[in-house]
Amino acid sequence: MPEQKIITAIILAGGKSSRMKVDKGLVYFNGKMLVEHVIASAKKITNHILFITANPAYHQFGYSCFEDEMKEKGPLGGIFTGLVHSSTQKNLVIGCDMPFLSQNIFSGLINSCDGVDALLTEHKGRIEPLCAIYDKVCIAHLRSKLEQNQLKITNALEGLKTRVISFDDEDWFRGDEFANINSDEELQQFKNNNNNKNNLN
Repeated sequence: MPEQKIITAIILAGGKSSRMKVDKGLVYFNGKMLVEHVIASAKKITNHILFITANPAYHQFGYSCFEDEMKEKGPLGGIFTGLVHSSTQKNLVIGCDMPFLSQNIFSGLINSCDGVDALLTEHKGRIEPLCAIYDKVCIAHLRSKLEQNQLKITNALEGLKTRVISFDDEDWFRGDEFANINSDEELQQFKNNNNNKNNLN
């Protein structure tokens, strides 16, 4: 395993999946649950994996699962909870609905995270705080923001030392890795795209 740094992968699986209507991490895509694709990629760069979820179904994967330390605080609450329970200084935070993330992406992020409290990614002008690396030094700052109910992640990070990497400028980004699947329509779209690619091969 090419583990450049000791890092924990924090997989957020606590969303309400309002568009998918069911727990999206457990929906099947290309023969495996969405979250199993995420786990497979994360395992290539670390043995330290944990889930932030209240759904006991995630225990089936054999990793520690933690419910939010502060309830009803959205993804920011999940990031905070993951950092509290992590045993490593640097932490890769990823959503359970991003099946195309690769070892290539993770390695690029890990190699770029020194010297900052949070390393965020950006694609086509949109910052993605759920494919990012956070340092445990963020805990006290995020706790304060949660207590103030400032839940937008990019705003909550103000005051911390952050850096944004644009996937558009990095040669380790290939295309679909950034995509997440939030609805049944998107699930079918990516299934169709995958079938079309297979037919061309």
